[in-house]
Amino acid sequence: MSDNDTQLSKWQKFRKTVVWEYAQVIVVALILVFGFIRPFVVEAFKIPSGSMEDTLLVGDRILVCKFIYGITIPGTNIKVLDFHKPARGDVFVFIPPHDRERNFIKRIVAVEGDMIETRGNTLYVNGEAVDDKYYAKHVTFDHFRRGDFPPFRQPEYLPDTEEFSDYTLTSSQFKRKFPDGKPFKVPKDKVFAMGDNRDQSSDSRSWGPVDVSDIKGQAFMVYWSFAVPPASDAHPAKIWEVWKLIGKVRFKRIGKLIHAHP
Repeated sequence: MSDNDTQLSKWQKFRKTVVWEYAQVIVVALILVFGFIRPFVVEAFKIPSGSMEDTLLVGDRILVCKFIYGITIPGTNIKVLDFHKPARGDVFVFIPPHDRERNFIKRIVAVEGDMIETRGNTLYVNGEAVDDKYYAKHVTFDHFRRGDFPPFRQPEYLPDTEEFSDYTLTSSQFKRKFPDGKPFKVPKDKVFAMGDNRDQSSDSRSWGPVDVSDIKGQAFMVYWSFAVPPASDAHPAKIWEVWKLIGKVRFKRIGKLIHAHP
């Protein structure tokens, strides 16, 4: 073997070593970014129902900021970076008390200590009517339409404490005891969630307030939107039918910011 061959062999080994070390660094960096940092920073969600229309539509893909309400250190109850507390008007993702396997998205309409009630289509917080005409939607004569809040529709999901005792009555019992309704005070460390599509939303009016510890983050942007096609259009058989699906992309919604309305 010549000296040139020896030098070339050493260079190839050196290059392989450097490439391998760089590869390890890149892999570790990707693991840190996508495996550790990402779960605490931002997460993507798909909107499956119309409970937040017209703020969010079925087929919207949204981004949720997961650190805005603070980050809980794994294995502890310590929360850091909690500069922004859950506030009225925030659109947020959370785990509801009645379905621990799914994520829901609603709007916070009241926080701990607030007194909340409805009269017809008007929401009242601490005795003042909420001006929600810019985002709330009401459907007249819909089968899902509710009466005045409360009572809760599914009291089995409410805590068994004195502050909830009146709201665990059946609807008829509650109306007999409180014919004009009764405001509800949001307990400590909880928020009250309602869908913007008020008459077609399963929310805190059904299963009670949301624990702050079950909040996953605040929604802030629609990054993709696609009008969900009928089942027959979902898998086009012919190449030109792809254009039908392209036509279902809601380009105007891409990049749309999701605003909080205090």
